Amino acid sequence: MGDWKNPVNSGESRSDKKSGVPQVKDGLILFGWIAGLILIASLCWFLTQPIRSRFLLRAVNHVLEESGDTRRLGEPISPSLSGSIGVGAWYTMTQAKNPLPPVLPSARRTGDMENAYFSEGTRAFIFTFIGEGTFFPCAAVVAPGGEVKEFIPLSSQGERMIKQISPGVLKIYARRIEGDKS
Repeated sequence: MGDWKNPVNSGESRSDKKSGVPQVKDGLILFGWIAGLILIASLCWFLTQPIRSRFLLRAVNHVLEESGDTRRLGEPISPSLSGSIGVGAWYTMTQAKNPLPPVLPSARRTGDMENAYFSEGTRAFIFTFIGEGTFFPCAAVVAPGGEVKEFIPLSSQGERMIKQISPGVLKIYARRIEGDKS
C-alpha cells in the first residue's frame, strides 16, 4: 500500500505516460471500428442492390397501373451499361398488353398526337425530384433517341408539385438526364 511519498505502481511507466502511446492506441481502435462499420454498410448496400431494384420496379409499376397508364417498367439497366453517374435508376420500359393503340397519357391530355405513340427502346429514369423545397419520386420517360419525352410524378403530392414547377426547371432536369444517358 502506498502513501503520499511512495505511490503504487499501476503497471505504467513514466515514459508511456509522456509518449502518448495509450492515446494513439485508443485512436486507432476507434478508427478501426468506424472503418469496419463503413465497410459493412457499403457491403450491405452493394449486395442488396438487386432486391432494392425489384422493390422499386414493383412500386413504380403499381403506381403506373393505378393511374391508368399502359406502360410498365421492364428490367433494370445496370449502371455500368447505362453510363449513369446520376442518382437514380434506369429501367427499360415496355407497353402492357392492351387492345387499344399505345397512346401516351400525356399526349391525350395535351393533344400532341405527333409524339403520342409508344416506341420500343424507350427507357425510364426513376429519381427524386426536388421542387420548391419538396422531394417527390418521379420518372422521366426517355425516347430511344435520348430525349426526355415526359415526367411522370409517382405520388399525389408530385402531381400537384409538377404543375407548379416552372418549365425552365423541367428543362434543366431534362437536359441533365439527357446528358447522363448520352
